[in-house]
Amino acid sequence: MTFTLRTTFTAAAIALLAAPPALAEEIKFAFEMFEGDNPEYNAATAFKDYVENKSNGELTVRLFPGNQMGSVRETTEMVQQGTLEMTLPSDGAFAGFYPPIQAWSMPYLFQSAPVAWQVMQGEFGRWTLEDIHAQTGMKALALSQNGFRSFMNNEKQIVTPADLEGMKIRTMESPVYMEMVEALGADATPIAGSEAVMALQQGVVDGLESPPPVHLAGGAADVSDFMTLNEHVFGLHIVIANDDWFNGLSPAHQKIVTDGAKLFASIENVEKTAGDWQAIRVIEEEKGVQVHVSTPDEKQQFRDAVYEPVRAFVSEQVGDDILERIEAAVAQAETELYGPTE
Repeated sequence: MTFTLRTTFTAAAIALLAAPPALAEEIKFAFEMFEGDNPEYNAATAFKDYVENKSNGELTVRLFPGNQMGSVRETTEMVQQGTLEMTLPSDGAFAGFYPPIQAWSMPYLFQSAPVAWQVMQGEFGRWTLEDIHAQTGMKALALSQNGFRSFMNNEKQIVTPADLEGMKIRTMESPVYMEMVEALGADATPIAGSEAVMALQQGVVDGLESPPPVHLAGGAADVSDFMTLNEHVFGLHIVIANDDWFNGLSPAHQKIVTDGAKLFASIENVEKTAGDWQAIRVIEEEKGVQVHVSTPDEKQQFRDAVYEPVRAFVSEQVGDDILERIEAAVAQAETELYGPTE
């Protein structure tokens, strides 16, 4: 090799080493819950770490917790329009984009979190993800647990459905949740989550309904006297991404993002379930709220009061075939987990 050729190769190698690395692609992921030790943020942090490490830094994730980029509806619209890569709508907020999600909000549909996980990971859960894509144009990557919802109020201890008669209860802007509260004889008052605690404190509403960790973290436990752990609705989250952005990723990066979303769901599922009881202890022992844990018989009273009226309403919204499919999926999951009923 001549000196000139060696010099050319050496110069090329030096130039290659000196060249800056290719810019990493940034994924902006916005969600409602604030930064801190809570299931959503912990799951999002795990998603970020997984994606960045598995892609060897070719993908980076920038988290926007606490509605920094807007409300749930606004960030969902941004994902749909392509100005945001990913977000995490709840079932209530997502119903305006995809009405069939209301089938998951049927009161007392799931008797336990593991039953819901089984359905989310089974055929009906997979169909839901595919149908969201078909109906909305958004890429649905995973379903996860947003927690069993229960009542908190300032009027009296709620033990039976009759105790709710005439009370004003704040709900999300979800037709199913509103219909359920009305079926219990209460007045459903839809108010944005950011204004719910102030509405309770000022007496605009008598109570509200959310998972225990949300009651605690959001401040409702600081201004309430009573809580009933009746677990009337299993709340759902949907990990969604802009379809054009996702399809623009390499197949390897698509797999990493999809796997990261599944990891997100697994972590949120476990932390939400464990976090309910941790939150309840703090609500009772540190916040001084009187907590009533509904017995199976009391839960059955609530179910008897709301299931059929809400089912009739949801059937009008999404069709009876979807309700029958999710009810069959629940029955199958119960059999797989607990064995056949006698």
